[in-house]
Amino acid sequence: MKKAPSGTTRGVFVVDKSGKVLAAEPGGPPATVEVVRKLVGGSAESVPAKGEVMQKEDAEAAKTADEVADSAAKVDSA
Repeated sequence: MKKAPSGTTRGVFVVDKSGKVLAAEPGGPPATVEVVRKLVGGSAESVPAKGEVMQKEDAEAAKTADEVADSAAKVDSA
C-alpha cells in the first residue's frame, strides 16, 4: 500500500490458499487486528494478550534452563 506521493501506509492484506483476497485494509495495529479477527471469527478473548504469551515463554525458558543445569551437574559430578 503506497501513500501519495511517497511513503508507505500501514495496513493488513489477507489472502487465502487459493489466492483469493480476503482483506486489504489500511490502518494501524488495532484496526488491522479487528479486521483479521472478524475474518477468522475470533473474539478478543480468544487471542492471548502479549503479556500472557511472554509469561508462558519465560516459564518454558526457565524450565529448559533448569534441565540444562541439572544435566551439567550430573556431568560435572561424574
